[in-house]
Amino acid sequence: MTAYLPIIAALAGLGWVQADPDRELTAWAVLRGVDPAIVHAVARIETGNVPPDRRDRVVSRTGDVGRLQINAGFWCPKLGLDRPNCVEWLQNRRNNYALGTVILARTRAKYGGRGLTDCRCGGQHSGGWVAHYNGGHTVRKGSRAERYGVKVIELINRDPENGRTNLTAGEHDQ
Repeated sequence: MTAYLPIIAALAGLGWVQADPDRELTAWAVLRGVDPAIVHAVARIETGNVPPDRRDRVVSRTGDVGRLQINAGFWCPKLGLDRPNCVEWLQNRRNNYALGTVILARTRAKYGGRGLTDCRCGGQHSGGWVAHYNGGHTVRKGSRAERYGVKVIELINRDPENGRTNLTAGEHDQ
């Protein structure tokens, strides 16, 4: 993974990364050591039904912010920011991608097994480790978080390249 860092830095310096949300998300995924297909699938599940021009600034009814729908109620105190400033900070695409990919990397490190469908949580759910990105520490069989994990896994299994292309175009949105 570290072999890619100079390439990412060079591309960022050339504006290649910042100009395109998909490329930028791919760069953050590689930087954090998370499969870009997983990160793109999470972004698509989280905000795929939101018009592309509003995905960076969207705030859900539960207070989740941006393309990766980061929970402001949980993360703002950890960032040492008050909620209004934190929401604004998370609505910046680069900040949202940076933190979201850190969260995914930590989730994978804590719960991940040998593959996406594996989970070291000891639970009996079928959402894999990625279900914990949505559900936190506890994911139960039949829960919303399990269904979320299954959707991410199915999206990747159905079309592994789908998560990496045309996320902003809206043509693949469900």
